[in-house]
Amino acid sequence: MGKTRKPPGMNVRITAEAWYAQVVGLPGEPTPPHFQGRQEALLEAMEGGGPEAVRPVVESWGLVWKVGPRGGITVDVPPWEDDDEAHPTPPA
Repeated sequence: MGKTRKPPGMNVRITAEAWYAQVVGLPGEPTPPHFQGRQEALLEAMEGGGPEAVRPVVESWGLVWKVGPRGGITVDVPPWEDDDEAHPTPPA
């Protein structure tokens, strides 16, 4: 049998950058204390309510929820170029 696709909105992918930056910490380093329980929180949200329950969890960590043209969902770090507070414009 061929591979079956999940219906639009049911496939959630977390980029590696987002995973290490906000869920588990950097490889080879101790997990930051404020990251403790984040993997379990994602699993519980997905099991308890699917993608709709995952979205507020990842957004509360500062991650971005993106829906692709085919309905696939990607969780990523916010783009720096859109973050004026992280990179303020120097005074003239």
